[in-house]
Amino acid sequence: MLIDAKYHGDIYEAFLGMEAPVFARSYYQVRAHPNGRKLFKHKPDLLAVLNDVEYLNSLPFGSLGHAYLSFLNTNKLDAGVFGEANIIRPIAEKNNWDEDFYYMIIRGTALHDMFHTIGGYGPDIAGEMANIGFHCGQMEPAGPLEKLGMFGALTLPGASAPFKLRYYRQAVERGRRADLLMAAPWEELLELPYREAQSVLGVSPVEVAHPQGRWTTEWTPPSINPPTPWNYEHILSAGPIAA
Repeated sequence: MLIDAKYHGDIYEAFLGMEAPVFARSYYQVRAHPNGRKLFKHKPDLLAVLNDVEYLNSLPFGSLGHAYLSFLNTNKLDAGVFGEANIIRPIAEKNNWDEDFYYMIIRGTALHDMFHTIGGYGPDIAGEMANIGFHCGQMEPAGPLEKLGMFGALTLPGASAPFKLRYYRQAVERGRRADLLMAAPWEELLELPYREAQSVLGVSPVEVAHPQGRWTTEWTPPSINPPTPWNYEHILSAGPIAA
């Protein structure tokens, strides 16, 4: 996420408020998932794993972990976009979340850039809109967020309106067809080859999900630094020397 950090708290709280019914439903979906029950029982610290740069650097070229670190490094991002102590915990206390719900929100927050990675959606604004659609497919009915993402996609400069609408809807459908990613054992998947991890999770390859081609844009709002393009399929095809 390439938005000024001083706005992160306001953005995060507004997002949670808008999608409160969706997250409540997601909580019960995760509880009903076999691996979700394990997550709530053991509460592994995914954010600690995703912040362990030494570990991620040790993973082989072509692995999901390598892809994730590549996404972060391309635009100098970090796994902890929204601070737990200063942003998420105060919201949890204000709303009286129980510990399992809090854990799900923390884990889900840590997964934002992993969704970009497993979906192959870049950090540009078009990639963000597609990633929103991908999220919404996981959360259907996704409420206002799905409409907001569609509106954002349609209003972005570049590409025709039919292409952008089709691309966004394809991202939603891709998320809908995938396994419940909030309940996935990401700690165990990082060492898998990238495409194998996609297959395990039921995430169709980009070229299958978007047969008309990728959608990217160089346009960014004035308040956001233009991101560096990222395409892991190109990185894979170029080989480890280029990486």
